Amino acid sequence: MAPTVILGAVHEIINQALEKLEEMQVLMPDYALKSAGAAVIQSRTSPSLQTAKAKVFWYSLPVMDYMRFPELILEPDNHPGNCWPFPGSQGHVFIKLSVLVIPRAVTTAHVSGTAFHGESISGAPKDFAVYGSKEEHEEQGTFLGQFTFLAMRNPSQTFQLKCLEVPQLKLESA
Repeated sequence: MAPTVILGAVHEIINQALEKLEEMQVLMPDYALKSAGAAVIQSRTSPSLQTAKAKVFWYSLPVMDYMRFPELILEPDNHPGNCWPFPGSQGHVFIKLSVLVIPRAVTTAHVSGTAFHGESISGAPKDFAVYGSKEEHEEQGTFLGQFTFLAMRNPSQTFQLKCLEVPQLKLESA
């Protein structure tokens, strides 16, 4: 093969890799981060999963069941085990944003399937709906879209929303 053909192929591979990296980056602001002032409204959010399998110990004595709270989803960390489990197959979270926004998209991320050894990624939310509301006490809010997260395809996926000015979002997982 001629050196120019090989060089062209190398450039093509590098460009494809750079495009893939660019697609994976979230180039928009994340208003649903705790550090951006977002907060979970506990009274409108599904309860967290409590399990007797994990305990909190104090001086070697078990004092309570270990539980992960929904505020975890407001952090940018999506390493294995750093998730918010809720009981059953459906749940919802109500996130109050610190500023009024016109959401254009929602990005959901789950640990990569390659980080697990097979079945554990099946716990990732798959079908979910997004609602927006201007008032915290609105019962349902305005429907902004329903989506399917395919965890094995890409660990971070962005979905386009219907436009609406909202200070809070409700995410329902089915």
